[in-house]
Amino acid sequence: MKNGRRQTADGRLNTDGRRQTAHSGFRSCLPAAAIVAIAFGLGACTSSPPAPAAVSVPKHVVIVTIDTLRADRVGVYGNATVATPNLDRLAREGAMAEHAAVHVPLTRPSHISLFTGLYPAEHGIRDNVSPPLAGKVPVLAEILQQNGFRTGAFVSSIVLSKQSGLDRGFAHYSDRFDVGEDDARFLNTIQKRGDATMGEATTWLGEAGSARRFAWVHLYDPHDPYEPPEPYASRYAGRPYDGEVAWSDELVGRLDAALAAAKLRDDTLLVVTSDHGEGLDEHQEAVHGFFVYETTLAVPLLIRGPGIAPGTRLTPVVRSVDVMPTVLDLLGLAPQTPTVSGRSLAAALHGAPIDDEPTFAESLVPLVHYGWSDLRALRDGRWKYILAPRPELYDLQEDPGERQNLIEREPQRARAYRSGIEQRLRQEQALLRETGPAAASVPADLLEKLGALGYVSSAGPAAARASGADPKDKIEEYQIVNTLMREGLVNLREGRFAVSYKGFQQLFARGIDSFEAHYYAARALVGLKRMREAATHYEAALEKLPAYTAAYVGLAEVYLADGRPNLALDAVRRGLKVSPDDPRLVEREGDVARHTGDPVAAVRAYERVAQLAPKDALVRVKLGELFRDLGRSADAARLLREAVQLDPDTASYWNSLGMILAGNGDLAAGEQAFREAGTRDGTNAQYAYNLGLALARQNKRVEAEAAFRRALEINPRFAAARQQLGALR
Repeated sequence: MKNGRRQTADGRLNTDGRRQTAHSGFRSCLPAAAIVAIAFGLGACTSSPPAPAAVSVPKHVVIVTIDTLRADRVGVYGNATVATPNLDRLAREGAMAEHAAVHVPLTRPSHISLFTGLYPAEHGIRDNVSPPLAGKVPVLAEILQQNGFRTGAFVSSIVLSKQSGLDRGFAHYSDRFDVGEDDARFLNTIQKRGDATMGEATTWLGEAGSARRFAWVHLYDPHDPYEPPEPYASRYAGRPYDGEVAWSDELVGRLDAALAAAKLRDDTLLVVTSDHGEGLDEHQEAVHGFFVYETTLAVPLLIRGPGIAPGTRLTPVVRSVDVMPTVLDLLGLAPQTPTVSGRSLAAALHGAPIDDEPTFAESLVPLVHYGWSDLRALRDGRWKYILAPRPELYDLQEDPGERQNLIEREPQRARAYRSGIEQRLRQEQALLRETGPAAASVPADLLEKLGALGYVSSAGPAAARASGADPKDKIEEYQIVNTLMREGLVNLREGRFAVSYKGFQQLFARGIDSFEAHYYAARALVGLKRMREAATHYEAALEKLPAYTAAYVGLAEVYLADGRPNLALDAVRRGLKVSPDDPRLVEREGDVARHTGDPVAAVRAYERVAQLAPKDALVRVKLGELFRDLGRSADAARLLREAVQLDPDTASYWNSLGMILAGNGDLAAGEQAFREAGTRDGTNAQYAYNLGLALARQNKRVEAEAAFRRALEINPRFAAARQQLGALR
C-alpha cells in the first residue's frame, strides 16, 4: 500500500500503520469484509463499553441541532471571518470532534439517524417527504422518557413536524408554524425564527422541577433563504449565510445563559451539532441534498458536560450515528442502548484512545426524483471514495476541497473502497426485499411547504427508469428544474395561478413527469377554474403516487365542481380504499351526498368526520347547517357552538350560529353572534345586515339603523339594507 498504510486483519485501511482493534460494537459482530468492513442492518450490535463508573454522570441533556451549518464556518474549526464566540467557548470548555460526518444531506433523514444511531437505509427514511418513522425503531427521546426524563422538543421547520415521527418520546413537542394563506413571504413562513424557538425552549428548561430533563432545540436559521436579523444583516452584508451562522451562535449563547440562570448548566450534557452543511456554490451546488461532498457532509460536533475535560479533541472521524449511543452512555444508561450502527464515544471523551471507523453517506435525490444515478460515499480517515458512474477518490488531508480526483492514481485503493460500498448495497437491497418500500402518505400542506424549500417527493419507483446519468453532468439541469418547481409553488401559494401553471408546463416540456409536478399543476388549474384539465393532472399524479390521499380529495372536489358527482364519489371511494379513516375523504363523501340531495347520507358522513376529527370546526358547521335545513334547530345550534369554540376566529362560523339562533327565536343570542362575526370581519356587509335584522326584531331601532347604515357603507348597492333602513324611518 502507498503512503505507509497497512491493511488490517479485518480489511480496514490504517493511516499510520497501527493495527486497529474492532470495538465491541457493530463491527465485532460481523464477519470480516474483503477490503472494508461493512456494518449494516441486522448485522448491527450495541455500542462500545460504558465509561468507567467513577466518571461524573450528567443529570440533564440538551441537544441543539443547527440546521445547514458547515463546520468550516465555525471559529474553532478554523474560520476567522464569522464570529462564533459561544460555539468556540463550548469547544474550549468541553470537547470538539475535528471530523464529524453526517450520512445524508437532508434534514429529516439526517436527524433521524442522529436520534436512532442508524443509517438511513436501516431506519427507512431516505427523503424529507416521507412517511413517519416506523414505531418499531427506537429513538433517544423514548428511551430517556422511559427512564424518568422530562422531555421537550422545539423545532423550527415543518420538515421536522410531528408527522416525521420524531415526536415519539417527547411529552412536549413544539412544532406549530403560523402560515397565512395569503402570506407573500411563503418561503419564510414555513420556518420559525430561532429566537422564537429558543425562547420556548429556555422557558421550558426554566420551569421548576426535580426530574432529569432532555431538551432538543432545532434552529433552522442558516437554511435557505438566508435572512439574518440585525445587526448581523449589516455586519455580514453580501454574506447572508455567514450572518445566519453568527445569529445562531448568539442563540446558543442565550441557551447557555438560560441554563446557568436555571442552575442547570453544571449538571447538563450539552451537545451542539448539525444535520448537514451547505454547498454555497462549491461544486456548483447552491444548497444541499444533491451531492455528497464535504461541503454538505462535514458538520461541527461540540460536547460539554460533567466528566469531559476542557479542550478535549476527538481527532478520528466521528459520525451522526455515534451521538445516540454516546449520550446514553454518558448519562449512565449504556445498558439501555438498542441495536445501533453507531458506537459510544464516551470513553474517548474521558481521555481513552479511539480508532477510526469508516462512515457512509448517500444522496438518492438524483435517482428518486430524476432517474439519474444515486451517489454513495465512504470515508475512511483521510480518504474518501464516491461511487458514481464516474467514481471519485480524494485525499481530504491534502485536498479538503475535493478538487483533485485520484481515481486513476490510486486504483487499488479505489477498488477496495468500491468493493466495500458494493457489499453494503447488496445488504441494503436484501433488507429492502425483506421490508418492502414504505407507504407514501404525507399531508398535503406539508408536501407543499417542503416543495417550496426545494424538496420534492418521490416521482415513483425510479430504479426501473434510471438513466444512470452521472449527477455531475446534470447539475445545471437540476438547478433549472428546482428553480421552476420552487417558483411554481410560490406563485401557486400567492394566487398567481396562470404564472404557476406556466412554470409547471415548462417542467413537463423538460421531461419532468413527477407526481408533484402534476399535483401542483392540478392545484393551479383549480385556481383558474379549469376543472377538467385539473382532473387530468390529479389522475396523472395518482398514477405515480396512488397512496397520496390529498390527491383523491382534490380530484373529488374538481369532479364535484365540474358537475360530475358520480366521478367525485368514485374518487372518494378509491381514496378510502387506500386510507379508510381519512376524515378529509369521508367529508368529501358527505359533500357529494349533500350535492346530490341525499341529506341522510350526508349527515352520516359528517357525523363520522366529527368522530374522526374531534377538533374540526368546519365539519361541525356543515353538519349544523344540514340539521338546520332538516328542522333540527337544537342540534344545529349545539354544533355551531362547538364550531366557534374550536375556531373562534372565523367570522363566518359566528354568522352561521347567529342565523340559527335568531331563526329559532333567540334574538339576543343571535345578536351577540352577529356582533362577534362583525368584530372579526368588519368588511362583510351581510354580517352588519344580519345584526340589523336581529336588533330591529328586538325593537332596538337606533342600533338597528346604525347596523343597516354600516352595511350600506360597506356595500352601497345592498338593496335589502336600504329597504330595511327606510322601513325603520
